[in-house]
Amino acid sequence: MAKATNYQSEILDDLLNEIDPKEMRKTEKRMSLAAKIADCIKAKGWSKSEFAGKMNKQPSVITKWLSGTHNFNSDTLFDIEEALDFTLLPFSEKTATPTMSFTLSISQSANVPTSSVYSTNHPKASASLNTEQIIYGNQPAHC
Repeated sequence: MAKATNYQSEILDDLLNEIDPKEMRKTEKRMSLAAKIADCIKAKGWSKSEFAGKMNKQPSVITKWLSGTHNFNSDTLFDIEEALDFTLLPFSEKTATPTMSFTLSISQSANVPTSSVYSTNHPKASASLNTEQIIYGNQPAHC
């Protein structure tokens, strides 16, 4: 059997460079999804034909799915998950972390007692600043 050789083509490189990065990520995700489905089928010990029978599809449809170019709809993915008894697309609930930002400007010439505490009591958040904790460079503040 002949050993494969590496082939460099400027035309191919130019074409690949023209692919939109967003489209490239979508294609990579489709390929990954197809590989995950193929791995599950193999883990079950099923052939493509057996899987096609469980999905009520023609084997050619399964081949298309496993090519990595098929754009699945959600119902098909849910049906595949059901047949394989495996979660292909895990959903995780993301909870928003409330944040509050503010800007504090302090100058060394400020006439502030060193033990002053500034605070705010917002209905959903609170913050305080003790001027003794402010450091300028490596030296504590002497406001």
